[in-house]
Amino acid sequence: MNLEAWIWPDGVLIAAVVLIAQILASIQIMRTKEEVRSAVSWLGLVWLAPIFGLLMYLLFGINRIQRRARLSREKRGLRPRSGELVDPGGPQIIDGMPDAPNRWRAHDRLSGRVSAQQLALGNKITPLEGGRQAYDAMIKAIDGAEHTVALTTYIFQADQAGRRFVAALARAKDRGVEVRVLVDAVGNLYGFKPVSNLLRRLNVPVTSFNPARFSWRLAFFNLRTHRKLLIIDGKLGFAGGMNIRKHHLERSDGTPRVRDTHFALEGPIVTQMMDAFADDWAFSSGEELPEEKWLPPITPIEGGNPARAIADGPDERRQKTAMIIESALASARKHVQIITPYFLPEQALIEALKQASLRGVQVDILVPEKSNLPMFGMAAMSGVRQLVQAGCNLYMSKPPFDHSKLMVVDKRWSLFGSSNWDARSLKLNFEFNVEIYDEAFNSQLRSWVSERFTSAKLMNLEALNKRPRYKRILGRILWLASPYL
Repeated sequence: MNLEAWIWPDGVLIAAVVLIAQILASIQIMRTKEEVRSAVSWLGLVWLAPIFGLLMYLLFGINRIQRRARLSREKRGLRPRSGELVDPGGPQIIDGMPDAPNRWRAHDRLSGRVSAQQLALGNKITPLEGGRQAYDAMIKAIDGAEHTVALTTYIFQADQAGRRFVAALARAKDRGVEVRVLVDAVGNLYGFKPVSNLLRRLNVPVTSFNPARFSWRLAFFNLRTHRKLLIIDGKLGFAGGMNIRKHHLERSDGTPRVRDTHFALEGPIVTQMMDAFADDWAFSSGEELPEEKWLPPITPIEGGNPARAIADGPDERRQKTAMIIESALASARKHVQIITPYFLPEQALIEALKQASLRGVQVDILVPEKSNLPMFGMAAMSGVRQLVQAGCNLYMSKPPFDHSKLMVVDKRWSLFGSSNWDARSLKLNFEFNVEIYDEAFNSQLRSWVSERFTSAKLMNLEALNKRPRYKRILGRILWLASPYL
């Protein structure tokens, strides 16, 4: 008889290994999780469903991407992101808006410390509505590039819209312009014809962000880059929420498939955009982009807008965009306007919205009446009742689907970019947003978005109660998975 087999039957050995793994996982959860609910949820899963829970925590609970980002920055000679709050110095809001109230001076201070990014003065920011206007402007800019073109996006399809960009990028490369294209590995597969293959055949340098393979990299497959940036010669930029695909173009009868908003940017803010791209490119390809070519000095535009770039992602412990939005809501005194395609915020943001409304601030939230993700739409509707009860105004926009991501507070501050109001954008994705402090610009933007509210349907409690019962029940069930939708 084998003595070891008698002492350690197979079942006991397996149970011992699982128990040790549960203890080690629990220690790691207690060390790294900062939110009680997250820690309790993972602990419960690990102990109540040991095999499944351990596998899920191994795949989705450990943020290995922080380590990859730290190593990438160290290779580039940059200081690792430690999570410490550091005042970035540089201009302050009073330099660009001398009459700024104290609450916005405080918000500027918080935003600078949280984002570790100084305020950029002297920028020209131009809204571009619709795919045709935005795409034409972007392709014209690529065709006018003299030195460099940097493009990153979530979805880049090789369709009638994407092929125009591919051709423009190839033309730029052929005339000697340095071109770099970064596409998210998941977004690259939309349409089942990866645009990266087409770009490589044309010798355009392209790489995928965070490709998932059957290896340790699968452990952070759900961490995507959702940023949409185009930077020309380090001096002209485009940012917002638009992907590159034909869905943003009109149908044959001239009606839009999707409504969306993008922005053209000039001034020092473009340097902050390029810095974010260079970080992502080095992280994904290992190539360092020389500053003298890709980050030229930019002279501020006289009378331009004060603005700040907010590059956010799961490689940092702090949820920068969420904190800045909460601070802006706390600074609001009269009116908040929010347009987002996906509205499923976590409780901290919900409380900030409720508090603003209860202080007497008019809070208007616009979401699509018909979501392109039906299950997400049902989950989102299950969480809005408490906001309506607190006095927030919930509007439902008629088709076409509105993919815009905009926020305007009073006439002092606005935010645009790639972030949705959900946990995936604010916790899991790499996002890029821009905040603007300028009364004239924000007044223009406010009147521009107000038209969308006037043509939308206001949802009160009675309308919420009239929703089909099965949708309300299914929505509450789906709401449980809201952090991953």
